Amino acid sequence: MLAPMKYRDFTWPNNPTTFKVELRQTLHSYKLPFSGFQVQSLGVQHRVFKGEGEFTGPDAYDSFRRLAKSFSFTGAGWLEHPVWPPVKVYFAKLDLNQEPREEYVSYSFEFWESEDQTGYTASDIDPNKSKYISAKLNDTLALIATRYSKELDDLIALNPQIASTTALDEGQLIRIS
Repeated sequence: MLAPMKYRDFTWPNNPTTFKVELRQTLHSYKLPFSGFQVQSLGVQHRVFKGEGEFTGPDAYDSFRRLAKSFSFTGAGWLEHPVWPPVKVYFAKLDLNQEPREEYVSYSFEFWESEDQTGYTASDIDPNKSKYISAKLNDTLALIATRYSKELDDLIALNPQIASTTALDEGQLIRIS
């Protein structure tokens, strides 16, 4: 069973049913006289984390109210997803997808990645749950598996967002358990 998703002081009683991560670049196309066009990359934008879920049971509407309360915090906070490494985000959008009922609430959400990803330390992660390490320069999942006496297939399963042959960014958080 996956660990529950968390944002600031809110822990989802049941994880969202869908979770989508959008990665984008800002591109601009210039028309060139008599020869077509040129595309210029203006850089990578922030990641957007979107999802939908349902709260059910006698505490359903109360769970939605607690999530809505965490939406009202200003500034960025840490989002912990059961599969992705923790990321500092702004809670950008929260939608109630239908008229709420006492025992059923359908909702959707959107988080935007913060530019500042500093400040998350190993002590912020519950030691009884997932453990993360920071990748070193030129690390790959295979090198980390060897360094920490882990099976490569296990690391790949814990980090599905990373291709097994990809060189990691220095400081990138990698889930090892």
